[in-house]
Amino acid sequence: MDDGKKADTLLHWADDQSLAHVVPNSHTSLRSNRVIDYAFIKGLNLDIQVYNGNTTSDHLPILSVISLNSSQYKLGKNIHWKVFSLFSEYTFSFWEENWNLSSIDITYNNYIRILYLLSGRCTIVFNLNKYRSALPAEIRSFLSYIRALSFRQLRTKCSTLKKEVCFLKKIAKKELNIFYATQLDNLIRLRNSSSSSSFWYRSKRFFKPSSSSLYGFIDISGQIVKECDRMCNLAADYYENFFKASTIFRPHPYTDSPPTIFDNISESIPEVTLDELLNTVISKKKKKSLDAHGLSNHMFNFLDLNYWSLLLNLYNHSFQKSILPSAWKDTRMILLAKKDSICPPSLTRPISLLDSFQKIGEKLFLTRFCDLLARRGLLSDSQSGFREHFRLQTRLLLFLEDIYSLMSNSAPVCTVFVDFRAAFDQLWYLGCIGKLRNLGIPSSYLNWIEAWLVNRRCYIEINGCKSRWFSIEKGGPQGSVLT
Repeated sequence: MDDGKKADTLLHWADDQSLAHVVPNSHTSLRSNRVIDYAFIKGLNLDIQVYNGNTTSDHLPILSVISLNSSQYKLGKNIHWKVFSLFSEYTFSFWEENWNLSSIDITYNNYIRILYLLSGRCTIVFNLNKYRSALPAEIRSFLSYIRALSFRQLRTKCSTLKKEVCFLKKIAKKELNIFYATQLDNLIRLRNSSSSSSFWYRSKRFFKPSSSSLYGFIDISGQIVKECDRMCNLAADYYENFFKASTIFRPHPYTDSPPTIFDNISESIPEVTLDELLNTVISKKKKKSLDAHGLSNHMFNFLDLNYWSLLLNLYNHSFQKSILPSAWKDTRMILLAKKDSICPPSLTRPISLLDSFQKIGEKLFLTRFCDLLARRGLLSDSQSGFREHFRLQTRLLLFLEDIYSLMSNSAPVCTVFVDFRAAFDQLWYLGCIGKLRNLGIPSSYLNWIEAWLVNRRCYIEINGCKSRWFSIEKGGPQGSVLT
């Protein structure tokens, strides 16, 4: 080589480390014909290609491709929601006849079981031989139309359809090429720009020094456990003990003080109307995360609207009688690492995935509970956190203004910041109910909140493995709008 002593030193070091060098297939500098990009590899194949499109730099962008062989089969799935919607519409008359609120647990359990089995029956699972990029909805719809037309041509053996399918496939191929080229051009054009996407793409790894992915647990003996079933058992043992009811010394002023009689003690929870229920369902953000019964609220987009008239009766029955189906209290819990990806179970953050239909009921109850708090004036304007139409920034500015005002008058200033450890997970149910009772919350609301809190259970899932069920005797349900 004619690059001097520095290049020789680098190459000798690479040979000592058993590293192979890879260079692009052509020059990458616009100032000369020199190849100024270099890569060292060990144990894998790397292909460096030069992008010959337009660029604002004096250096041509490069594309690196690493070939990897995976021994694990990646599975993809596709749910035929149209079939799901049609079948749910077809079976509505059966559920209308058998919807029995006197045996609410059996009725609801059978209903969600059927929905789970139906979604599974409408799901097609297939091997992913290669990764597929995300396509716009219009291109996906066009490809689905071509696929359906192709199947029709195979059944009918129609020559006219065959010509049309071939013509449409050429159009689809052209559209895909244009889309991929546009995506690549946009990525390279924004790579060195001042746009926000480019900034966050480059800086996010510095703002997040740790990963939330969980790769293993450290048990009490210091051994690292990476088997999913053992990890589930370790986590279940820890959180079962963590969520056991705390020892409370009685009598306690929250639960054992003489009750105060308020004028609204007999106030009932207002009934839900069908329009309100449908508006709540439509406005709810749809996600594909599954609850403990294998359902997600993404399914609501395809569930026949007539079913909500049955669920309306269920919600009103729950509010009037303070009775909740036991399945509403089942929770699927996943764990995220707080810092290190291999850590003890105590250094994980539990995320609870609640029943999809129960979250609609919680939203309906929250609307009524907030209205009650507003009518009784229980929340002062200084309470800005976790309130609609209130901003925490406003409270912070007022706090700073008070400090500046005192300091300008040479008055002493002392600030105490208090953060209770695991306060959310230490909620004492009876104490919470007792405190709300002392604030003048009617019995109908208190009974429903108590029924909503007690007798909860959950299981922990890690990489598809599930732990045993265990009880939750304290702490608020994470992921709920009520907490």
